Amino acid sequence: MDLTVGSPLKRILIFMLPMILGNFVQQLYSLVDSVIVGQAIGADALTGVGSTGSFSFMVLGFVSGLAQGFSVLISQRRGANDDDGMRKSFATGIVLMTAIVAVLTVAALFATKPMLVAMNTQEAFLPYAVEYITVIFGGMLLSGLSNLFGATLRAIGDSRVPLYLLIISCFLNAGMDCLFVMALGMGVQGAAIATVLANGITAVLTFIYLWWRYPVLRFKPSHFKPNARNYGVHLRLGIPMALQMSIISIGMIFGQIALNTMEKTAVTAYVAATKIDGIATSIINNSAAAVSVFVGQNYGAKRYDRIKTGVKQFILFSLCLCAGMCGIVLALHRPLVMLFISRADRTEKLFSYAFKYLVFNASFYVLLSTLCISRSSLQGMGRGTLTLFSAAAEVGIRVAVSMLAIRFASFDIVCLLNCSSWMIANCFLIPSFLVVLNKYIKLFRKTKPATAETLSPDSTDIPPEQPQITADTTETTQTQIDEPLSPNEQTNEE
Repeated sequence: MDLTVGSPLKRILIFMLPMILGNFVQQLYSLVDSVIVGQAIGADALTGVGSTGSFSFMVLGFVSGLAQGFSVLISQRRGANDDDGMRKSFATGIVLMTAIVAVLTVAALFATKPMLVAMNTQEAFLPYAVEYITVIFGGMLLSGLSNLFGATLRAIGDSRVPLYLLIISCFLNAGMDCLFVMALGMGVQGAAIATVLANGITAVLTFIYLWWRYPVLRFKPSHFKPNARNYGVHLRLGIPMALQMSIISIGMIFGQIALNTMEKTAVTAYVAATKIDGIATSIINNSAAAVSVFVGQNYGAKRYDRIKTGVKQFILFSLCLCAGMCGIVLALHRPLVMLFISRADRTEKLFSYAFKYLVFNASFYVLLSTLCISRSSLQGMGRGTLTLFSAAAEVGIRVAVSMLAIRFASFDIVCLLNCSSWMIANCFLIPSFLVVLNKYIKLFRKTKPATAETLSPDSTDIPPEQPQITADTTETTQTQIDEPLSPNEQTNEE
């Protein structure tokens, strides 16, 4: 899909829908792990696996951020019709992802147990946590490549195939969970192995499809030739987005430390509630990821008027989306919690803790949505470094709130971690996005209406001068984007 033409909101929504469904499926097979572990092994095993969340997010979030950062260049080059640039970027992303993840895997495996002990993980949960996360980290490269190939597909406008592949992966993961955990009795290690294998299969299938369907991405040995400048351009976008994810997780780790000082029921309720909350927040995050691709393509095509219009319209849409998700989460919290907790472990106190957490989070989904939209828009314009400042602010507030929670031994204060950090991040990200976009197009006056020369009808996905990327498209254009364009290199369409 070419996101540089047609109605901005309509384009974003059509492109976004498969991404949301795909992420829902991804969350679903994560939930399958949790349901099977909680019901078949017990609440201690579920809590042990759940207690690794902040630490695993710090490591795996770094890998996911790299994939997103590398794909930004591909979306910009897609918008500029730079075919050879897309091939070079795809090959470079594979090289950098493999090298960085190899080093990260070794470091993570050595740090696993000391880190979990330092986080005050309770003795009843520690063995389950170590066993599970060790396998997950061991298969990190498969997860990284799966993320990179999926992000590449979305960057060139294909958001449907990642959905289909995730559905296949979900069924495989569920089947292997039942086999390894329930039939073979492999415990939490079996659940982790099922997840790693599902990621590996998804990575292989996605790469095969990319190579077969999009000749424009078929790199040659020459595209792997070491080039310090090219590596630098990719790392300049990938590393800030990766660090942003990891820095945020530092605040989450402090929150987990505060939580681990509380009673066992509170910890178990928190883990179950975060599984529910994770579905809603992933929808918000992935809808914003669609905005990143939209902004990236239009930035590469110098369609700043469309960036302004599309982001404004999407914010209004997201307000309605957040209100609906808040109502659903709070209305269905009790049956959803029951999915993860066996009958023997259910208590009214546990349900009370879980509901309290969900109230504090769901009521502020709007703050998360505006945060994600402004952050994704900055990343789409190649301003990933700016988002690091907001991530640092989030860490600061999370650490401060965590210290208060430990000081007063208050579960209520733990529940304030997310909403307080979202509020602080918005205070930086929204003004930053407005200032950056204002360099290209005046924000506080009406844009010129689109004409036949500048806007294709909705019924036409690709205008004649921008051929669709298919098996028949093999020519390389002359336009090259070696790095994100600066304001001085671009002409304001106004």
